[in-house]
Amino acid sequence: MKYRDNLDIVLDDLSFKVQPKEKIGIVGRTGSGKSTICISISRIVEVCRGMITIDGQDISKLNLNYLRSRITVIPQDPILFKGTLRYNLDPVN
Repeated sequence: MKYRDNLDIVLDDLSFKVQPKEKIGIVGRTGSGKSTICISISRIVEVCRGMITIDGQDISKLNLNYLRSRITVIPQDPILFKGTLRYNLDPVN
């Protein structure tokens, strides 16, 4: 993945598997690529080669609204609202 055509690749040769319906967290030091992975998964920036699959589906083929409505991202500096953790992760059920 790279942010623009004329820039260097920022995520290269990254590979990991997450089992269907498994919940994961991405942690690491500043500048390690956590946010870049999140924006790649949510297709804010498209990958320049390779593919991202979730539950066996290539996310580049999915409707953006469909894809983004099924992913929860907790920001690096989370702001929680009054209520349960479940409500904060999924306020529209």
